[in-house]
Amino acid sequence: MERGQVLVVVAVSIVAIIAIMGLALDVGVMFIGNARLRRAVDSAALAAALQYRAGFHVEYLDNSATEFLRLNGINDPYARVLICITPVPDPIADPYLFSHYDPALCTVPPRKLVRVVATGTVALAFLPVINIDQVPIAADATSETASVDVVLVLDRSDSMTYTAPQAPYDPMRDPSVCNNPADPNFDTNDTYDSSYLGYCRPFDEVKKAAVSFVEQLYFPYDRVAVVTIDKNAFSVPIDVDSLGHDLYWSNDKDKIISKIKALKVYPGEGVYPNGLPSRYYDPVTGDYLGLGCPQMDPALQAYYPDYPSPAPCTTTNIGAGLNLAGREFNIEPVRQEALWVVILLTDGVANAGNTTDEVTHITTYFCPDGTWSYTNVPPKCNDGISATHHPYEPTNLNSQYDAEDYAYDAAEFVAHDQSALLFTIGLGSQVRTPSSVDHTFLGELFLKYAADHACDPGHPATICPGTYTFAPNGAALREVFRKIAENIATRLSH
Repeated sequence: MERGQVLVVVAVSIVAIIAIMGLALDVGVMFIGNARLRRAVDSAALAAALQYRAGFHVEYLDNSATEFLRLNGINDPYARVLICITPVPDPIADPYLFSHYDPALCTVPPRKLVRVVATGTVALAFLPVINIDQVPIAADATSETASVDVVLVLDRSDSMTYTAPQAPYDPMRDPSVCNNPADPNFDTNDTYDSSYLGYCRPFDEVKKAAVSFVEQLYFPYDRVAVVTIDKNAFSVPIDVDSLGHDLYWSNDKDKIISKIKALKVYPGEGVYPNGLPSRYYDPVTGDYLGLGCPQMDPALQAYYPDYPSPAPCTTTNIGAGLNLAGREFNIEPVRQEALWVVILLTDGVANAGNTTDEVTHITTYFCPDGTWSYTNVPPKCNDGISATHHPYEPTNLNSQYDAEDYAYDAAEFVAHDQSALLFTIGLGSQVRTPSSVDHTFLGELFLKYAADHACDPGHPATICPGTYTFAPNGAALREVFRKIAENIATRLSH
């Protein structure tokens, strides 16, 4: 009798001991499973944030997050991605979309925040002896993708009309003609769009490619500023504040696109000979020959106090454009958390640069006299030697510091001092025309340096590198901008 009772007690004790051991072991299994889920949710939140951009579909975010859980070994994974949705979806008319709405993620200013709420199960090893086969686990994580502040630096020098033939002469080569509202009769490629002002080629294609890039950004989270370069550089006002002051940054896609469509090729600064420079025409045929300069027309010499320097006539001031682009990031409100990006597009070689004294307002041009006779590559105000970068000496302004040196310094300012990601695009054959001095491609070498080497890999705040892309013609630009947009997207995660 006693022996039977002992046997029962032992049997019950064994079950209890196994249950206690199973509980201890399976609690460890649950902790491990929960830690695995948290790691998986962190990855899922990052993946969802990277897809949180223009054109996303909320079901894709869910599917992406769930797939990350599955790849991380989570049993029976389920994930829901919560985001800020404006306007707030109707919980009755669209309950699915409303289930993804989280008002806590709607910040001011807007931030690209996503929260992933996930569940799964952990299969137990010992507790099934008491009919507990698995337990549910849950976790959530919030991730942020950086918003993007992009400055588009677009070359609008008079060479942006050169797709029009010079022989036989085409009047569309004259910026005062092609800057006028477009005439569909000039459109041989059936791409006429009356919403664009003017029909200068390749500048018309530059604008269309820039618009296609803007359409790939995600508003109102991302912002865009536009800088144009000719003999100087200018910020394009995109909007106005409540007091009527110009705003150069905007997260309003329609206003940004409207401003880009209205850009014009630099037409000169007046009607010859009262403006400096202005357009110059063949006295016999009336054909447009370029911007009027005293080197072309002796009658202008009296109007140019800097003559015989050609500096006031040059129109590709890359240095000023990059300097201005870099300073755009300091305009309030400064978004230190954003990814700062500059995209420079030019079809030529740096041939303009200057500084103006703030007190005397006297402009000093970076144009060594040894370059004044140059015409093509190297152009005027460029010594034609890509390997030589002379230092800027503000107290001396030595005669060796040229427009190209100014451009190199400006590229380093953007990448080093502002820690911005710099992409460069070289459009057309001019950037690959060899210098008659050192026989290198001055334009392309600079653009490669600006994108790949101006940054400092040893600087912890610098994002390196950007990319340089050669576009043989305007038709190739849309694909170039598309690849830049994809490149930027891979660098967005904090």
